[in-house]
Amino acid sequence: MSPQKTPTPKPPLNSKANLAPRPLVAPCGLDCFRCLGCSEGNVADHAQAIAEVMGDNFQIYANRLKTFNPAMKEYSSFRTLLDSLAKPSCGGCRSKTRTCLPSCKVSECVCEKNIEFCFECDNFPDCESTGLPESLLERWKNNNILMKEIGVDKYIEGLAERPRYP
Repeated sequence: MSPQKTPTPKPPLNSKANLAPRPLVAPCGLDCFRCLGCSEGNVADHAQAIAEVMGDNFQIYANRLKTFNPAMKEYSSFRTLLDSLAKPSCGGCRSKTRTCLPSCKVSECVCEKNIEFCFECDNFPDCESTGLPESLLERWKNNNILMKEIGVDKYIEGLAERPRYP
């Protein structure tokens, strides 16, 4: 009888251990901590860890493995994406190095008004100067309504329980 291997317990990726630090929750309510473009986030951390485990020479092995694992034919494209995810350039929406959504005016607005989130503003939810694309306006509004109703800390806990990209 061979000994049974006990699997090492691993925390789920969307566990409370992965709560966004408050500064990495954007004023609009989006989760910069789990954004693929955020250098301070966990997507970058995970991508860096995968790249480190695979090393710089895995293409040699992918070439051998592709004879019985056709997905390995795409390793080069995968590695390009992985390297990109491992080295994002945005520091989050509250940082001076914000790079995503150049049209967004939310971060500048909350700084000018000396508030942390949009729901704290007298103009919310009827603000017309967010600069957000139409596709994000509904999320911006719903995120901030929810933060106002349940509180920011509970909102942050909820972020870890749902997909970053619904």
